[in-house]
Amino acid sequence: MSDQVDHKERYISGAPACPGIVIGNASLYQRVRPHISDTQIADDEVEDHIHKFYEALDIAEDELEILLKNTDMEDLSDLIQMQIAILKDPELHDRVEQEISANNKPVDSAVESIFRNYLQVIRENHGETFQNKSVDISDIRDRLLQIIHNKGDEIKEGTILVAQEMSPREIISFSSRDIKGLITDRGGATSHAAIIARSMNIPTVVGAKRATEIINSDDEVVLDGRNGEVIVYPKNETRQKYESLIEQQSKRQADFESLCKKPNKTSDGKPFTLQANIEFAEELSIANKYQAQGVGLLRTESIYLSRKHFQNIDHQVAFYTSILELTAPHQVTIRLFDVGGDKFFGDEEKEQNPFLGWRGIRMLLEQPELLKNQLRAIFKTSGSFMGRIRILVPMVSAMDEIRKLKNIIGEIQEELISEGINIDKNIPLGLMVEVPSVALKANLFARHADFLSIGTNDLTQYVLAVDRGNERISNLYDQRHPAIWWLIKEVAEAGERNKIPVSVCGELASDPIAASCLMGLGIDTLSMNAVVLPSVKQMLRSYSHAEMQQLAKKVLQAETLDDIDNLFSNWETKG
Repeated sequence: MSDQVDHKERYISGAPACPGIVIGNASLYQRVRPHISDTQIADDEVEDHIHKFYEALDIAEDELEILLKNTDMEDLSDLIQMQIAILKDPELHDRVEQEISANNKPVDSAVESIFRNYLQVIRENHGETFQNKSVDISDIRDRLLQIIHNKGDEIKEGTILVAQEMSPREIISFSSRDIKGLITDRGGATSHAAIIARSMNIPTVVGAKRATEIINSDDEVVLDGRNGEVIVYPKNETRQKYESLIEQQSKRQADFESLCKKPNKTSDGKPFTLQANIEFAEELSIANKYQAQGVGLLRTESIYLSRKHFQNIDHQVAFYTSILELTAPHQVTIRLFDVGGDKFFGDEEKEQNPFLGWRGIRMLLEQPELLKNQLRAIFKTSGSFMGRIRILVPMVSAMDEIRKLKNIIGEIQEELISEGINIDKNIPLGLMVEVPSVALKANLFARHADFLSIGTNDLTQYVLAVDRGNERISNLYDQRHPAIWWLIKEVAEAGERNKIPVSVCGELASDPIAASCLMGLGIDTLSMNAVVLPSVKQMLRSYSHAEMQQLAKKVLQAETLDDIDNLFSNWETKG
């Protein structure tokens, strides 16, 4: 047991993945990576080691089959089935056998070697986009090694789990031990593990760098899943503060149910719309619980990640249909595929800066079949959900891209109609405002779009010239920067002049005070991670639209981030 007297209170910052505050002892989970044998085996031991490999495969597969039977989450089922398919892969079997028999490697060394090569190929060809897949494959390797060495873990009941990263399989396995919360060094709010944690309502902070180095098992920890904060060795006054917040949280949670039934109106009656950003159907349970008014951003990249062939239109139609059925009667905004094509087609040439490279609409226009298949799937789905689908175009930077896309949409519509397929011919086409050229010329782009959606995450890094993944300059990345507010104002005014809706779907909308400021700028449709919907709604209902306009006016006059921080810190929820 750590002696709290001997330690100074420490704060670790990460990203909020599932809200909730918990206080408890930590259990440090490091996937058991047994010492890998570095000696060779004798010829007469080869068969025994091959037998051990197949025994480990059988045990691991049995474990996954049990998980598969006990889950009704479609996307999680896909992930588990993917892991089972890898375990059954004849090529994996042949390569491990070859390592053992031809090179006289012990079974653990053979497994380590083959999986290392496999993961290296993934990293070289797919980069960070396939991080989720890499985590799942590493999980299979480590589980096989654990079984081979007969190693377990020492996770205690009712503790806060601290790990470098977690796979969905691990989270589900540990949930039976009543874990209070989850802290990971790596990962983001849209990782598979974070989504599973949210679906199970486990307070979670991800991307808390070096948490596993700072926190030891049995250390007392405060986890604040609302803002991504972790406090290690909390002082008495800190603990008391968070114990009080936990009591308030319990009361607030009870209030949320009644809050969600109240109309989405400011204190002086101005209506607003709150929607959810989602990627998986499982996220809709929380979105519906908190009465989201549809999906403001449906990310479609997971279709490729969870299905072997993105070109399979039926798979896409089934995915879109499931989302639309679960959100009736609300609108669903489907964002076109937003990943660089080099991450999917194995091009040899690597990009120095993929965030500024061949991605979004740029890639789609040069991969017309990929684009056309997605449009076919969307329009085929639309016939059963007339008036409920919108299409959102990512990474737009030039008018020519819009003209080319509209021509392709026209072709797809004519093709499907000629085939006798019922479609919605009037699906609104919207543009992501995330590249500065679009924000600066918003009035022009607004004349050629049915709606605009501001993606503050990318807009911020492009405007401030800050790579948000670069730790050395991450302190410069802040979506509340004065320049961002000025650009948002310009886009909002362009929408009003051209009589088209403008929404915000970036992380800025998830901050209740920032959401109030966005309302003050004239943006009354906000889309966010579903878990923060109640807190944003509570804030927007607490103030009048006139007060929000005054806040926005002061923010636009602010010269520094400190000025804006001071304005925000003085803005409190009314009772």
